[in-house]
Amino acid sequence: MDLIKDPLGRLIKDFSNELWFDIPRKEIEWYPKIDYEKCIGCGTCYVICKGRVVYDWDFKNMRPIVARPYNCMVGCSTCANLCPAEAIMFPPKEKLIEIRNKAQVVLKSRKIIDGIKEKR
Repeated sequence: MDLIKDPLGRLIKDFSNELWFDIPRKEIEWYPKIDYEKCIGCGTCYVICKGRVVYDWDFKNMRPIVARPYNCMVGCSTCANLCPAEAIMFPPKEKLIEIRNKAQVVLKSRKIIDGIKEKR
């Protein structure tokens, strides 16, 4: 299998078919959307999204593209928090809470921690 890397040399993986707490990732609407009217093309979002490589860069128009939306880690909004133009949006916190509750994240996380504790 050929390893695909982006221009920054980061390995591009496809997380879109993974499960997130037993829910198919493609069923979870959590990913960035860019307001290109506000975007200043600084590249911060593209550069900082290292582990999941959600963004590609359009070198012709000098702006980010959300190329792999379902690679975005559910709950992460680092790119939006660091965007100097506030051009990146995510669903509201209420949506994230709804997703968390549907997936039973707190209960399942506790079971994982308890399982680790028992092995110690």
